[in-house]
Amino acid sequence: MAAENGTNEGIELSLQELNDINTEINVIVDQLVDEEAALHAKYELKKAALYKKREGVIAKIPKFWLTCLEKHPIITSLIEMEDAEALSYLQRITINRSTENPINYKIEFEFAENPYLANKMLVKEFDFSNKDHAKVVNQKIDWKEGKDLTAPAKKEQGDDESDVFSENEDASFFCWFNDGNGSELADLIANDLFPNAGMYFAGTENSDDEDETPIFEFGHSDNEVEDGNLESEDDAEDAPANKRVKRG
Repeated sequence: MAAENGTNEGIELSLQELNDINTEINVIVDQLVDEEAALHAKYELKKAALYKKREGVIAKIPKFWLTCLEKHPIITSLIEMEDAEALSYLQRITINRSTENPINYKIEFEFAENPYLANKMLVKEFDFSNKDHAKVVNQKIDWKEGKDLTAPAKKEQGDDESDVFSENEDASFFCWFNDGNGSELADLIANDLFPNAGMYFAGTENSDDEDETPIFEFGHSDNEVEDGNLESEDDAEDAPANKRVKRG
């Protein structure tokens, strides 16, 4: 029995050593992920002129961006029926990256005249300069009278609207523009949907293999959201169950 106890203790010590080594390995893996993401962002910025050229082609195709959003294997689950009607007026998605630090960007949705939005453009801005303390800047949506698609979710959530999109799986897609919990969806739009828009529209993107969908994450905690003023954004990367973005 004593010999068996000694063996078990030896195994436990070895497992602790393995765990310590894995912790050191994970530090290097995290560095690799950060460097890959920064390199990806750098080359996305280099494609800016080509994306601008692509806009002219996309403008000739009716409901191009709505089709892309609905064909994306994850984003499609975030779009309610009436969202799709409003998004049918979406003319352009633009990712405006910072020239100084391309991992920081603005996501811009530009709309034609429509019965829902008074805003011509909806903008959500992400600053990942400090990956542990990312900042999100939200722009208020001006809805036309009686057309606020976010109203039911906001009513259910109460006074705190900062987590409507992430906490309510039935919330409108448009709640994301005023939600402080938006980094994961931003990742999908900026680093997957936007660069691969042509393939998603044509249905040639291999969406079944999760390994082929490039997801680049920043800011795992202590994020901030700004809607006029900066506020604390806790657990910004935690996606709620079911409808929201899932990670493998």
